[in-house]
Amino acid sequence: MSKMFQASAVFDSAKKPSLLVRNLGLTFFEAVVTKGLNFFMILALTRTLGPADYGKYSFIFVAVTLLSALFDFGMENTAVRFSARDKSEKYPIFGLYLSLKLGILGVVILFLILTQGWLFQILNKSELIVFLPFLIVGLLGESLFFVNDTYCQANQWFQLRAILNIVRFSICFLFIGILIFYNQLQLHWVLYVYWIPLLFSLLFSKQYVQFLSAFWKSHLPTSLMTEITGYQKWMLVYSVANNLLSRLDFLMLGLWVSYAQLGLYNAAVQLCAIIAFLPLVLGKVLLPTLSGLSETQVFQVSEKIIQYTLILVLAALTLIPMSPFVIPILFGKQYQASIGVFQILVMAYAAGLMSMPFEQTLYSLGKPDVLCTSRYWQLAIILLLNIIMIPLWGLYGAAVGTFVGRLLYLLQVRVHYLRYQKSVSEKTEPQWVVGT
Repeated sequence: MSKMFQASAVFDSAKKPSLLVRNLGLTFFEAVVTKGLNFFMILALTRTLGPADYGKYSFIFVAVTLLSALFDFGMENTAVRFSARDKSEKYPIFGLYLSLKLGILGVVILFLILTQGWLFQILNKSELIVFLPFLIVGLLGESLFFVNDTYCQANQWFQLRAILNIVRFSICFLFIGILIFYNQLQLHWVLYVYWIPLLFSLLFSKQYVQFLSAFWKSHLPTSLMTEITGYQKWMLVYSVANNLLSRLDFLMLGLWVSYAQLGLYNAAVQLCAIIAFLPLVLGKVLLPTLSGLSETQVFQVSEKIIQYTLILVLAALTLIPMSPFVIPILFGKQYQASIGVFQILVMAYAAGLMSMPFEQTLYSLGKPDVLCTSRYWQLAIILLLNIIMIPLWGLYGAAVGTFVGRLLYLLQVRVHYLRYQKSVSEKTEPQWVVGT
């Protein structure tokens, strides 16, 4: 597998513009294929399981996704930024990343085993404790697969990354297809899909050993470790809020509504994946690209990205008038209540998409602290709105809280972006000396 990594194409840094376009194209293609496969799987699950069992599946799915991202603590971003900049230290940096990740996973999994599903009991979903083994397998598999994905991103090996992700989702799609063929598409069988990323990650065992060996044998320079630590402390604080925000609405809904209502809400969220994947696609490519540029160049590239992003946002909003016709056809009439929720969430995810170029610019310039502050304001606002509105309006209350929080976050990061852009502009302006 390491030979596969070494065989990946490496481009001259002088070809940044063409490289950026190529990587965006590859990542977009990968996202379209994987999201398309996932979409057809969701269609099969919603129609076959029904809102109640699909709600249970959604709860496990959200728990796996949230915990695997939450306990990464933003280290993915740190690994990409510093390995893209300090290329000679790439293996030790990923060795540090993997060492911390394995240690954290060990503690979390041990906690889940010893507490016997305390997480489900806290969320008033104790009947899901029987599915705890699937949660643990999913958490381990997704977390390890994340390392492979991050390493490809850091090296800008987006073609290899696309192949790996497409193959993984194709196997999942095939597994669901087999269950349908044999008329066994039931909840307890569907959850075996979480074994796939874990088994897939075992192929990279040799690469993991090389990462760990490089870190423990050739320690990172003290100055670099200090810089990484300073950056990571902000990423840790930021990532906690960012990852909680990713599905805080769903988790809080679980305290008040039934599994059927959760299924309706998650169906709307999954349909919004048409928009939600775009910030991930663009962010994966922009961070390693922008991290290698000067401050002035970063803003020059970012301004163009902002213009293109605005076009994407306007295109995304056209989904709102289409939804009353599309949702009943896709999910069936039993998901009619998802239409209004979907329309509100489209606006929320559009605001998140518009935030992306401002976020990635500030990331690449080493400013995670300002993003961290903005995320916690967003978290506090959504938390407060959900507490007030979910008991009153149910699904719609959660959707409105998400929209307001994302819109306010967009305004904040835009202000930070403009402020920093102005300071960089002032530093680079020629200073005229007037003689007397």
